[in-house]
Amino acid sequence: MSPYPMDPSEARGPMRMVLTTYPDAETARREMDRILRSRLAACADLAPVDSEYWWRGELTSAREVQVSFKTVPKFVGALFRAIASGHPYDVPWIAEVDVHRVQPSYLRYLAKVLDPASPPPPLGGGATRPEGRRGRGGPLPARTRAPHRPRSTGTRRRR
Repeated sequence: MSPYPMDPSEARGPMRMVLTTYPDAETARREMDRILRSRLAACADLAPVDSEYWWRGELTSAREVQVSFKTVPKFVGALFRAIASGHPYDVPWIAEVDVHRVQPSYLRYLAKVLDPASPPPPLGGGATRPEGRRGRGGPLPARTRAPHRPRSTGTRRRR
């Protein structure tokens, strides 16, 4: 049994990015098209990268193309299998990133494209900003700092 689980239990975000690399843009575009047509991802981005890695005992460098697929949690396993089945590398790098925060309109887009029969995705804790000068009625962001602790008004004692 692998010490690296395929389905991490700590993944909690409403969206996933699945990343992989291909040897060239032509191969990457062909695979992006195949996977997007299968509706396992709603979007894919392509970016050139310079890679360095160990292969068969030698340090190797190569120009590659990295593809980021955007999907929902329930399609990650099928997306991994689809990428692996059409991948030209003997040992492809395929990785999942749990995305904790996503613009609500993008979550609605993912649901509409990938799973139109599903209920609308959750948009956080339910708290929204009031309409007004700064707010647009969207969900409040998650707290990112520890709560404020008031300072003591007394003097410090030396021991």
